[in-house]
Amino acid sequence: MVALDALNPFMPGAGMRPPELVGRDADIESIGRIIARTKLKLMNQGVIFSGLRGMGKTVLLLSLQDLAARQGMVTARMEATGNAETDYDELFNEIALAAVNVRSMALREKLSEVMSRIDSVEFSFLGIGANVRLSDEERIRTNPFRLEAIVRRLSEELAKENSGLFLFIDELQEMASKPLGALVALQHKMGQDGLPFYIIGAGLPNLPGTLTKSRSYAERLFSYKRIGQLSDEDTADGFQKPAQRMGRPFDDEAISRLVEISHGYPYFIQAYGRAAWDASVSNPTGLQAVLEGEPIARAELDEGLYTSRWQRAKESGRRYLAAMARISEDDPCDSARVAEAMGKKPKEVSMVRESLIQLGLIYQPEHGKVAYTIPGMGEYILRAVPATQQTYDGRW
Repeated sequence: MVALDALNPFMPGAGMRPPELVGRDADIESIGRIIARTKLKLMNQGVIFSGLRGMGKTVLLLSLQDLAARQGMVTARMEATGNAETDYDELFNEIALAAVNVRSMALREKLSEVMSRIDSVEFSFLGIGANVRLSDEERIRTNPFRLEAIVRRLSEELAKENSGLFLFIDELQEMASKPLGALVALQHKMGQDGLPFYIIGAGLPNLPGTLTKSRSYAERLFSYKRIGQLSDEDTADGFQKPAQRMGRPFDDEAISRLVEISHGYPYFIQAYGRAAWDASVSNPTGLQAVLEGEPIARAELDEGLYTSRWQRAKESGRRYLAAMARISEDDPCDSARVAEAMGKKPKEVSMVRESLIQLGLIYQPEHGKVAYTIPGMGEYILRAVPATQQTYDGRW
């Protein structure tokens, strides 16, 4: 007999799909409309999703890619790294993989031929032989031309088939400036030429500003959507629907407590749901199991969300993060007040602030304000009081 805990439907993890994708119907419908318009040869904007960590942006991208692929679109997916050469390589590799995975053999042959011709054009354009190795600098310099040639020719062929090229990019705010600028410019050109190429990106709350900084016209190229906390109703569904499918639902008291402690964060739903399920000895699962599972889930969240992020910053960065928590816990706070709490002038901690932004630990919701990118980070700092001198993972 299989143990009940082996059938646990809740499994927290970065990018792992939950058993029930709740509260995102409007976002799914918006991509459905883009797909329908593409089939009718009507133009669309790309879409940018932004929000705090743990909100399910990666899972949403995966679901949207599946939807587009099932509807006959050619889809590619990547995660930005911040290294220009790596980001370009990922773009080329994933687009090429998307082309060769097309179900229609006739279309697959056409797209493969396009890719082969572009490789030849690239070497001819450079005036060298195919066996000559390009320097990293030369590759990065010519990559925008190659990227545009590939996307343009693929989009032209796909338009004939009432299809389009959909590029899904996670952690888009991390992308190196050169490939990011090239992509935004390419989205602009393809729109002007009426070709079906669309970037569907996801990232932290600072992503819209990052895109606009890259190209001022980016604000007009995309539909921007904020991914936030789930409603109480959707949160309850996130717990109850998978539990019901497994034959062991939560009772009303248990659901009420789970909704309260998870705050509508999808990652929290998975952590608290799993812990309550494992602690349950009754059917339906009651409040006692939720209460017993809470410290287990909280410890898992501490390790999976908070401690690892804390260790990304040096001691000065940790002092900055701690000062934010003391001032306003998890709410946005004035950056000037943070400096004051550290006994410094704002200019003296500006580099620390910028480094934390680059690490993806904080962002600026508005001018002069700072906030955590991880929900509950301030509460964790005040509760756990992690040492500023603990192990540093060397990323900054």
